[in-house]
Amino acid sequence: MSPRPFVNDALWRCLCPRFSQASLTVPTRNASRARTLPCMKAAKSQSRQYNSYSQPFDQSFTPWKDGTGSTRPPQSLSPTNPYRSLKQEVPLVQLPTPELYERLRIDGAAGKFDNVMNVIRVLIKDRNEVINSHMYTAVLHSLANCENGTGGKIRKVLEEMRESSVELDGRGAECVLEALAVHPDHLLRTDILDYMRERWFNLSDRAHNFVVAGQMRERLFEQALERLENMVKEGIKVEAWLWDMAIWLLLEYKEPEEAFYVLRLRQNVEGYNVKLSHVMWLQLLDAASKRNLTDGVKMIWDTQVISGYLKPPTGTCLNVLSVASRSGNIALATDVFRLLTERNTPFTSHHYEALIECYLTASDLPSALSVILIMHDSGLRVTLDSLHPLYTHLTTSTPTLPLEAFTHLQSQATAGKKIPLAAINTCIQACIPRRGPSTHLTSAIEIYKALHTVCPAGPNTDTFNILFQGCQRETRKELAMYFTSEMLALNVQPNRITYDRLILVCLQAGDVDDALLYYEEMRGMGWVPRPRTSEFLVKESVAKGDERGVAVLRDYAEDGGAEPGKVAYLRKLVQRRFEERRGVGEEVVV
Repeated sequence: MSPRPFVNDALWRCLCPRFSQASLTVPTRNASRARTLPCMKAAKSQSRQYNSYSQPFDQSFTPWKDGTGSTRPPQSLSPTNPYRSLKQEVPLVQLPTPELYERLRIDGAAGKFDNVMNVIRVLIKDRNEVINSHMYTAVLHSLANCENGTGGKIRKVLEEMRESSVELDGRGAECVLEALAVHPDHLLRTDILDYMRERWFNLSDRAHNFVVAGQMRERLFEQALERLENMVKEGIKVEAWLWDMAIWLLLEYKEPEEAFYVLRLRQNVEGYNVKLSHVMWLQLLDAASKRNLTDGVKMIWDTQVISGYLKPPTGTCLNVLSVASRSGNIALATDVFRLLTERNTPFTSHHYEALIECYLTASDLPSALSVILIMHDSGLRVTLDSLHPLYTHLTTSTPTLPLEAFTHLQSQATAGKKIPLAAINTCIQACIPRRGPSTHLTSAIEIYKALHTVCPAGPNTDTFNILFQGCQRETRKELAMYFTSEMLALNVQPNRITYDRLILVCLQAGDVDDALLYYEEMRGMGWVPRPRTSEFLVKESVAKGDERGVAVLRDYAEDGGAEPGKVAYLRKLVQRRFEERRGVGEEVVV
């Protein structure tokens, strides 16, 4: 009766790791020739079966273990000095077999593919060793080198192992994961992880690191960060190189939010004062300031810049100043100014505008006005555009805030400070917001009347243009005429916007004749109204039956920057209106 067949399945190999199928057969001198690697096919085939010590490698890649649990190698494979061949450059053929296997392991870990192949040739050709998992593991380990290895080579070696009936053990699988961290291949990595799961091979801490590194290289950031978070929760050690690699890759692919998430995970593990290189801190600060990540900027500035460990460049400082202005972080903004002052950086209007916005965001109006005075004293030109943050703050708060700001400027003027006229114009403009139905023209007039007490030079063209805008919105033509006489008395020269708004004031009040007179005067000075003003003037002239609207339409079509569709519409409107007046058959030339 024939014996029962032995089933050497995965469960049996897991329960009895020391057992191998080769132990069921008695080695003979006429054993079949073993299949070798492609680069070893020229080697002479073996005449005996190699009976080496067979033990699965543990998760930490430690050397051999005997049955008692000791880490000392067995006598059969115990080299006298494992590193002697590396230091003394002893020829490989003169080394004993145990030292060759140790040399094989060391060269594989070092990524020396050519040296690994040389050792394997000696073992097969001179020592008649059978190709085994230790040799393939060293080859797979050496493919982790960025120069020698590729994903295709890893697949080729695994395919040859399958054809040679050499099973991939736990250490070999982890070597594959290490190589795939350098040469990413998502499908192959998934196959290896499934293979290890089927054979109950547990991933070591290093293997977990290699899996995350490979996923990061493939830009599978969500999967990599999820696995990284699970490693932290389970207490698995995350290597420093993996932390750095994750942060660098996330910064490189414009994911600063995720980079700071990794940094927080690392701080949870290593403590708040985590040690990073200066270059990485600078890159994190620069990315956070560009993306307006307030918490990240504040954390790096407080821990690295204030303590003097980090000196960010001027461009990064400007970005940090912008972050501080948007968040209203006065301490951060003033410290940026301190750092720039130490470098003797010349301040421009951009620096002061950011600081003004910072104080206004923090609802500190007196300090913001003080910065405006400092900006004026430093010789920089203060304009309505540069004070736009002040205008926004005054229009979004209580209606009395413009008067409060002007009162503060009055107190500063009494103290001997020079007040820029643009600051007063901004207070007047805030009383007449561009949006919203309500205006506070009375407050604007009060500020105008007291303007000479703050600024002896008096109003300018911008002042009157703002007041004309308020008159147009509240249909106060008589008040606009008063301001016109004020301009003449103070010898303030008008500009294009002045005439444009006077035309609108007259049209709003229904006085088309005065509007056309201002238009003719404006054209005599070489200016044209804005497109919407010209359209409004043409429509009102046609409605009143004033033929001067034809000339306005002609100028609008030629010099006013009109759209063709609107010009065609206005021409039909003019022709229809004046043909009805002159009678049928008379053509109106437009």
